[in-house]
Amino acid sequence: MAMGGRGTLFRRSTGRTLAVLHPVFALTGICHSIGGPLLPSLAPTFQLNDSQAGFLLFAYFAGTSLGALLCGRRHARTLTLGFLALAGAAVMIAATNRVFLYPVFLLFGICVGVPMTAVSMHAGRIFGARSAAPLTLLNFSWSGGALLAPLLAARLLVNHTFRAAYGTLACASLLAAAACLQLEDAPAPEPDAVPGPRTVNLRFVALFAFLTFLEVGVENTTASWLATYVLRTAGAAATWAAAASSFYWCGFLASRGVSSLLLLRVDATRMLRGAVLVGILAGVALVAMPGSSFHVVAMVVLGAALAPVFPLLLARFFAQARDSSDSRWVLSVCGFGGSVLPWVAGAVSAGTGSLRLGLMVIPAALLLIICTLPLIGARHSEEPADRRRVDS
Repeated sequence: MAMGGRGTLFRRSTGRTLAVLHPVFALTGICHSIGGPLLPSLAPTFQLNDSQAGFLLFAYFAGTSLGALLCGRRHARTLTLGFLALAGAAVMIAATNRVFLYPVFLLFGICVGVPMTAVSMHAGRIFGARSAAPLTLLNFSWSGGALLAPLLAARLLVNHTFRAAYGTLACASLLAAAACLQLEDAPAPEPDAVPGPRTVNLRFVALFAFLTFLEVGVENTTASWLATYVLRTAGAAATWAAAASSFYWCGFLASRGVSSLLLLRVDATRMLRGAVLVGILAGVALVAMPGSSFHVVAMVVLGAALAPVFPLLLARFFAQARDSSDSRWVLSVCGFGGSVLPWVAGAVSAGTGSLRLGLMVIPAALLLIICTLPLIGARHSEEPADRRRVDS
């Protein structure tokens, strides 16, 4: 009877926590993804070429990497303070000039990286080895925000500029900070709960850091440059280009929802490998095939393929890590990958005069991922599907 009471109390507590985490995580998805759709407004305002625009993206994504390192063990307080800082940074972008553009975007990245990382760490601490499905579902909400970002950008760019978008995000961040006041920190596990020498754990962290470095780099490159790519290849207006990138997020969002259900029955390792392989094919199609109709199909398929990769990698990490706080190193390195690869794409585009060649970063990075996945090994496989159903 007491055991049942504690189980019911745990479910209610986690239910309330997830009710807060889902919408605030969606907001970080908007903040993280809106820079690319707003780039057609930002670049002419500050007279940025592709290399300079790529470095602006580098500053933002590098900031998210630094923000991940600022997350400690008190996740609830971190979320509240992070969203308060995010509101201030958004106001600064709305009011900035050319001189302070790069530092302000770096600061904005830091302020997005803090709550975005804290949500994953909080969920990883709560669910531990059973975190694959909850993390994928949380990332479904994040993807919903990411899908909303280009639509919001397109709507605001009809009569306004990027400044109105960041002003709106500042108001939303204040509401998120108020919501996070309702959260409570879960008790931290014992540091030695998972035995094993620290050197082995460091190699394990480094492997997953490398994989997520590449995966998040691919996601950010795609989200950041798709609007500009559509603008140039289709000759469309900035508003249509911003909205067109939502096709990618439609595939991304749908796949996150479906994959969270499939994980109850399908082997996670098989899903991970299949998703990366499909992503390689879609990335090649995006840059190799001419015509807007081919691009739309490639965007949807690429989004659908990439969607489950990051939560599956992160869930695998949480299932084996000695301490969930170690995830901040993985999340920090993956944020750095998210800053480097979009910058590389912009630099290649500026050097060759072809954004199409710059976007070859996408299939190339996915090819590295598929070659590295066997190093994870069978011993890190997920729990059987029937056990996950019983535990959940």
